[in-house]
Amino acid sequence: MPRGDQPAVLYVDDEPINLKVFEANFRNRFRVICCGSGAEAIAVLASRGGEIGVLLSDQRMPGMTGVELLEKARELAPDTQRMLLTAYSDMQAVMDAVNRGQVSRYFVKPWVKEDLLSALDDALRIYGLQVKLRQVEGRMLMSERLATLGQVSAGIAHELMNPVSYMSQNVGALRGELKILTEYMTPFLEKQPNEQVSQTLADLPNLLNDVEAGAQHIRKVALNIRGQARADEADKEAELSDVAAFAVKLARGEVAQRARVVVSGPPVRVEGGQVTLTQVLLNLIVNAAQAMEGTGRQGLIEVGWQVFDAGVRLTVKDNGCGIPEEIQEKVFEPLFTTKPAGTGSGLGLAICKDAVSRMGGSIALKSKVGEGTAVEITLRKAAAAPAA
Repeated sequence: MPRGDQPAVLYVDDEPINLKVFEANFRNRFRVICCGSGAEAIAVLASRGGEIGVLLSDQRMPGMTGVELLEKARELAPDTQRMLLTAYSDMQAVMDAVNRGQVSRYFVKPWVKEDLLSALDDALRIYGLQVKLRQVEGRMLMSERLATLGQVSAGIAHELMNPVSYMSQNVGALRGELKILTEYMTPFLEKQPNEQVSQTLADLPNLLNDVEAGAQHIRKVALNIRGQARADEADKEAELSDVAAFAVKLARGEVAQRARVVVSGPPVRVEGGQVTLTQVLLNLIVNAAQAMEGTGRQGLIEVGWQVFDAGVRLTVKDNGCGIPEEIQEKVFEPLFTTKPAGTGSGLGLAICKDAVSRMGGSIALKSKVGEGTAVEITLRKAAAAPAA
């Protein structure tokens, strides 16, 4: 693993010479960060807690003792392994560290390099295992939620299909009844013209056409939901312009009062099923619409794509509130959400990333607070059909 990707050892001591000695002894083996006070270490943990695998602190320091630091560190970075350096006369501090800071090891000064080296190696391995365990727990929780969502989606699709069938059947029956009614009324209207009745008879077929079109649209949505829930998508490629148009239609309810959607891009077929691609785009468009809250300006969502040699670059861009830089790397993690409780599951972008990866593509995000966000997806172009 490259040194920059390794979890770091954070060493805290108020004596500059001790910091230099520690760094000189261990910098060739570990990524070392040194701090001269507890307050400085707290600031590092608050901003870079995910990088710190081990925290090793001296006990006797002005302002904040080692035990007090370890206790605070336990809340800021619970996975970080905590160790204490103390003198023979400070055994009470050792007991406090075990009880309050939950230290994994303590060392009596002067420390022996080989012992400390071995302990740091072990602590970093334990830290790595804990991180992996949390990742597995997160994936298991996401799988459980997705399984539940799949069951709910299948149920919704089933419930939608029944009324759609009734609507379609009744539209056919109504057309027949309307034909009988029109044939019966026509002779009367020729003798006694009535503009309102004549206009109603002329409008009814168009109204039935609209009802039938709506029923077919609902049916298509239900089939897409059912296909996604069962993961039985047979299509391995899709026309991107069709996917974009359908996703925009599905998102209309979320977008209508918040933003205007502009779609642009040439016809192109890409690898990936239509249902999965629709889900990805729908998630991104809805997220973009929700990002307009509180901006005080007219929302604009731009969905566009460009074709290059072997692929397609698809971008969903908004002029919403933007995402703070410090959490941009977390937005694709399962269950991470910035939305209030009850309004977001934290699964949308994680699902998008997983779906795009399974299609052999990649996804990235660029954002600036107060200006907006752009999510860029790279997809593979579908292989050209062989000439007849």
